[in-house]
Amino acid sequence: MRILIAVPSYWPSQDGVAMITGYLAEGLAARGHEVLIYTSAGNGGLQVLPHKERHNKVDIERIRVYVRWPLKIKGRDKESTKRKYYERISSYDPDVLIVVCTQTWTFDWLKPYLDKINCPKVFYAHGYSGWEEKYDYMEKLRRRNILGVWEQYRVKSYYDSCYKYIKKYDLAIYLSEQSNSYKYAVLHRLGNGKILENAIEDAFFESDMHCKHNGEKNGKLFFLFVANYNENKNQEMLIRAFGKAKIKNSGLLLVGFERNEYLNHLEQVASEVIDPAEGKEVVFNVHLKRKQVVELYRKADVFVCSSKSEIYPIVAHEAAAAAMPIISTDVGIYSQIDGCTIVNDVEEMADAMEELYYDPEKRKAMGEAAYNWLCTRQCRIEDKVEWLEKSLQQLL
Repeated sequence: MRILIAVPSYWPSQDGVAMITGYLAEGLAARGHEVLIYTSAGNGGLQVLPHKERHNKVDIERIRVYVRWPLKIKGRDKESTKRKYYERISSYDPDVLIVVCTQTWTFDWLKPYLDKINCPKVFYAHGYSGWEEKYDYMEKLRRRNILGVWEQYRVKSYYDSCYKYIKKYDLAIYLSEQSNSYKYAVLHRLGNGKILENAIEDAFFESDMHCKHNGEKNGKLFFLFVANYNENKNQEMLIRAFGKAKIKNSGLLLVGFERNEYLNHLEQVASEVIDPAEGKEVVFNVHLKRKQVVELYRKADVFVCSSKSEIYPIVAHEAAAAAMPIISTDVGIYSQIDGCTIVNDVEEMADAMEELYYDPEKRKAMGEAAYNWLCTRQCRIEDKVEWLEKSLQQLL
């Protein structure tokens, strides 16, 4: 098969959408299919990436798009437009087209052309961060947040009609029945959906991945969070909780793809609340290769998540596969994971960090519980690639 995948972010980005698309695309390519990734260079530092390259048997083409959704999606040059996007699909003439994510150019720019594309079309949802069943216009008006009201009106209008376009796809893929994208499909009686949960790399199931978290390791204890630096991931909460926790000789490892203004803010917060005399340090990582990120899972003892919202974070499964105890806000699937402590604010996060810092046996027990929970689910990459391949073949 010739497969074109239009996705807003891809390798070398390390966000969840890029990683999930990556292992599926590379898995299909390894099975002999021709795969083209049509993606963007990103709003920030990714602009330096080449327009075309090949990685792990997958061809990649990048355009340059600025996204400030829901207010603006704009191409940065004459080759980065709605029309050029459609023309590239036509010239490539794929057997199957896969479009990833709403709320970005990959989905929005294609709306006028869907009826003109004759090959089977697949929509791959990663959750609708903007969709709400109710919108708080009055609260924003009370605070005189006129821009906020306008943005919310745009979001509501967007999702009031979004289902009409999803219906035009031959197959819609959702991460879980708990995801809001799946609930949206049920609400609008969309009958073209299937569930494909996230997969975990084989490296996370290796025995040496688990031995670091068995409660017997001496020396510094490390907390880890893998997420791009932004206000929704709320790393400031983690830093403040880490500073507040009555612990010593420990590190907070943060992993995001690139430097931005929010990271600059986080560094300032860390300088204010972390006391190096206590043996604490916050390490901000950027532009790590995937192997380096996996090594940090091996190094760290406790996984922490401070997000304000999540749909189906792959890092939650990775932490469980690595047999790590987890502390998280009540987002995504974290509350379903055995071996995860749910917290609501900085104080509760700090208390949970303290408890696991001083109780190695509890760290071990929680890590084993998380791992055993994960083993009840079919989470291997090969399983997911095979599922997708068969689903695409059925469309043909």
